[in-house]
Amino acid sequence: MRDLPRDIDADVVIEIGKLLDDTDVGPLPVHDLVKQIRTLTQSNVSDQAIEHLIVEMAANRGLSMIFEMPPA
Repeated sequence: MRDLPRDIDADVVIEIGKLLDDTDVGPLPVHDLVKQIRTLTQSNVSDQAIEHLIVEMAANRGLSMIFEMPPA
């Protein structure tokens, strides 16, 4: 495991790990996961940083992802 940058909240990493471990469906909708993380944590980590963590952690688990933006 690598050291986290100062701007990354360990609680965010833990919640992402839980969501990814509990996922047993097809490709992960990255943008939806960011919204879920926002509701589960009180963090000031940017959406872009959360997306980057999700992608990195999902890739390490060999999970497929969807990157489409949700409709506005």
